[in-house]
Amino acid sequence: MFKQTLKRPVIMLIGRKSRLWLGGLAGLVAILGILGVWLLTNVSHTPFSSHFGQPGLPGNAIAVEGSSIQFQVETVKPEVSGENYFVNYRLKREQFRQETKAMLSELLNSTVETTKEQAQEKWLELSTKIQKEAEIENLLKIKGFQDTVVDVLPENVTVIVYASNLTPNEVSSIQAIVVRVTNVRMDKITVAAKK
Repeated sequence: MFKQTLKRPVIMLIGRKSRLWLGGLAGLVAILGILGVWLLTNVSHTPFSSHFGQPGLPGNAIAVEGSSIQFQVETVKPEVSGENYFVNYRLKREQFRQETKAMLSELLNSTVETTKEQAQEKWLELSTKIQKEAEIENLLKIKGFQDTVVDVLPENVTVIVYASNLTPNEVSSIQAIVVRVTNVRMDKITVAAKK
């Protein structure tokens, strides 16, 4: 008269092979979770080696007791010439910028308000420096210079151009671009040719 429906547990509805796959997948997830927790607890959180006895700082950064964060500029003089000089210079510059950004990002998370403010100021200075250097390099490429590297500092600017020599007209053209972008005085701009 009435049809009785059999009520089976959900596990019974899943086939034997499916249960094996689900069990294996659950085991794999558990192993990966344990491995992830172990890695997070056993890996050092400072991305820099401890140069100068100050853990967590890149070789060019100096932690100053007191009121400010300061950086020293490391002059890089590779022993290569020509186009390799420009490539190596850019690589070294980018490496230093990444180290500086990583250190500043850690300081931005500081609970000490003055440290956080100083890190914000340094981050802004670095961003402005990067923007000005890129703008000058691009404008010089548009002017017809094959390759250039620019180093913008608060007091002066250095421009190195891939050329065997520069005419006085080219030097004044380079200086005009630098003055327009940075507002640095002409006597504070150094222009050099490197082939």
